[in-house]
Amino acid sequence: MKKKLRLPILLLAVVVMMSIFYIHEANKTTDPVSSPSLGTSTTNPDFAEARMKSIEEVTALIEEAEARIASGTLTVAQVEEENAKITSLRQTKMDEIALEEMIMASLDFEDVLVLLQDEVLVIDVCTDTDLTKANFISISRLAKEKFNSNYTVKLSSTSNND
Repeated sequence: MKKKLRLPILLLAVVVMMSIFYIHEANKTTDPVSSPSLGTSTTNPDFAEARMKSIEEVTALIEEAEARIASGTLTVAQVEEENAKITSLRQTKMDEIALEEMIMASLDFEDVLVLLQDEVLVIDVCTDTDLTKANFISISRLAKEKFNSNYTVKLSSTSNND
């Protein structure tokens, strides 16, 4: 074999192997962003609906990215970019759910909804009492810890009586 052909053949083999690996990894997960505590922790039906809508949107984005990877038309860099996007989407959704659970556990709210929308972290708490400055500071601190201070926190409260 000529020396000039070794490198392109090696690169082609690497691309094929990485594509197979990413397709195999994508097929391992059947429900990319589910959480066992989602159904049991919710008391507010509006929060449950918003949570499910958010999960469906993220799942659709993940499936689109996986389909682009599986198409086999992407370069190695594009495949890595799509895989990073999938990982980021999953991690963000899991961080939202974890923050909801942290806020409910530490501040004893009935229910909490956390959604990341662009550069704003929207946090809606379900409580019959008014939010205090101390509540806002505690929630903001937890949010900044979980999401690395990269986002603006928008806090609101909802009553079960609404």
